[in-house]
Amino acid sequence: MIHLRQLRHFLAVFDHGSFLQASRTANISQPAISKSILSLEHHYGVTLFKRLPRGVEPTTFAIALEQHARRILLDFERSNHEMSIMAQGSLGLVRVGVGRSFIRSVNDAILDLHGLHEGIDYSVMTDHADRLHQALLGNRVDLYVGMTNRVLHDETCLVETIFSDKYVGLCNADHPFAGKSVSVDDLLLYNWVVPEIEEAGRTALEAYFSLQRKPKPTFKIVTNSDDVIYQCLRQTHLLSVMPQGSHNEAEYDGLARFYPVDFAFRRNVGIVRRRNFSSSPLIEQFIHHLKTRLIALSNRVGGSVAPADT
Repeated sequence: MIHLRQLRHFLAVFDHGSFLQASRTANISQPAISKSILSLEHHYGVTLFKRLPRGVEPTTFAIALEQHARRILLDFERSNHEMSIMAQGSLGLVRVGVGRSFIRSVNDAILDLHGLHEGIDYSVMTDHADRLHQALLGNRVDLYVGMTNRVLHDETCLVETIFSDKYVGLCNADHPFAGKSVSVDDLLLYNWVVPEIEEAGRTALEAYFSLQRKPKPTFKIVTNSDDVIYQCLRQTHLLSVMPQGSHNEAEYDGLARFYPVDFAFRRNVGIVRRRNFSSSPLIEQFIHHLKTRLIALSNRVGGSVAPADT
């Protein structure tokens, strides 16, 4: 039988690369932590660390175990927290991740459910879809809502697409392209500011130029900050791309759309959960309200609602 303390010892050694440093972190003797790791190795029948003259090196088995160990310990900490808040009168905890474009929809879904059940606690994480996906797999959120293009065929996830919308160009409101359809040749006359983390739109843009047999556009600024993109567009003639559903956000004041000719990339928006994860009735209720709000958002921005069986 594996004990939680052994997983903590394992992660201490994994993080420090040394039995000695790990023992100091865990506040136990070096022989005791070595014995703990040996016990884990005997349980799994594999070698977790390669012993070196100075320190240790994780094997492929340790690298595979690391994410499971962190999730197990996080689940245990979560169980303590959830039992505590329920003992104080809470009906439970809903942990949701959300892309920036969908904060209003999540907030409205929370208010909808709050009107029916006031005793629910919520934890809301805002980030890009790639990081929300990692948070989901690490069990830091129960579900997330955002772009699903890159996880549609991910076997670890259960994806429910709600709607899709097309990508459009974004520029300064005074830019010559504002409100116009723009040829690929004209697009090459300007430099671009593009997101670093949410790569789907940027990758589609590169493919667009490639299919037109044109050189790759110049990405003058690549950033993981949405605010940097907005400010650069307001103050320069740089170009960017974005889903049309995002243009109603306050951050886009002073900016305008343009439409690259034959650029047909679409963003899929949906709710993502871990596959084979037992969902509570509370979470199912929240998802019901969230889907209603996302469909309403799609209607406002002119998106295409996905069929019910998608």
